[in-house]
Amino acid sequence: MKFRQGLAVVCILNLLTPSVHALTVQQIEQEATTQLANDSSLISGWMTSNLKYVIPFNSTSGNVVPSQLKLFGFEVGAEGVVSGTKMDVDALHNLPTTLVDTKSIDMFSRLPFPMVLGHAKIGLPFGLDAGIRFGGIPKITENSGSRSGSIQNKVIGLDLRKKIIEEGVVKPFGLTLGLNYTHADGSLDLNNTYNSLTFHDGSGNTAQVNNGMTNEHADWNTNSVGLQAILDKQILFITPYVGASANYNTGNINNSITTTGTPVVNGTTTGDTLSATGSSTDKANKWDVRALLGVEFSVLPFMKLGLGGEFAGSKNVAGDLGLRIQFR
Repeated sequence: MKFRQGLAVVCILNLLTPSVHALTVQQIEQEATTQLANDSSLISGWMTSNLKYVIPFNSTSGNVVPSQLKLFGFEVGAEGVVSGTKMDVDALHNLPTTLVDTKSIDMFSRLPFPMVLGHAKIGLPFGLDAGIRFGGIPKITENSGSRSGSIQNKVIGLDLRKKIIEEGVVKPFGLTLGLNYTHADGSLDLNNTYNSLTFHDGSGNTAQVNNGMTNEHADWNTNSVGLQAILDKQILFITPYVGASANYNTGNINNSITTTGTPVVNGTTTGDTLSATGSSTDKANKWDVRALLGVEFSVLPFMKLGLGGEFAGSKNVAGDLGLRIQFR
């Protein structure tokens, strides 16, 4: 939400390049449109360059289960997941924009991204179990006067696992390997209204844009294939685990920023409508490798409570809290 508030600083935009000769009404309007579109493209590109890390990491976080289902075993569960991705705020503040003062934009240093995830698993022959994951963010809409927005994200995944080492007297740890696939798609919309934008052409001419609105739209469609390895150790009713995973990600993240309004040049309404759009597209971050750490508690004979964390260097972190019911 801080980003859309920061984007509202366009209300103080000024044309910085002076003109040798006075510009016509159409030239002033065109220069204002071009400059604002260029700045919007730069900010939009910054946004996609960060979301390409946020979306794939978030969608593949959570649902780390240390124990293996036996043949014909069954399990259902749900968990809450929050990932946090470090945002390149320095890059935002140093964008070579002409009109927008990006240094005044207040942005999260780490963007939190929540998810609610449900899953179901079943035990298969040959020591395998398989499951499905589903969840994300249901559509949420917020309206606070001059600002409004909405976000939604859908996540669905498939998992196949096998217990390679069973914990025993001479085997102090269990080892489980898993193969998974994850799909995510969603969108983010942010809208800001403003009273006026003022542009100067450097020769005494002024163009003011009244009754305006800035709309930002982002959408994504990503796919991930991952490999996971988990070591676990049961100690009475507690099962701590450590592990690692690697995911190969594909797909696109798109973003566009459009500003519209009614221009008034030198105090006279032109009757035109100004519309400036900047957009960008970026590929999902190709690889992420993370460490897994957590503990699971057997709170009832068939019920387990899990708490986990995931760490991909300083760029991405995630935490989850989940409850599952397991038979066999």
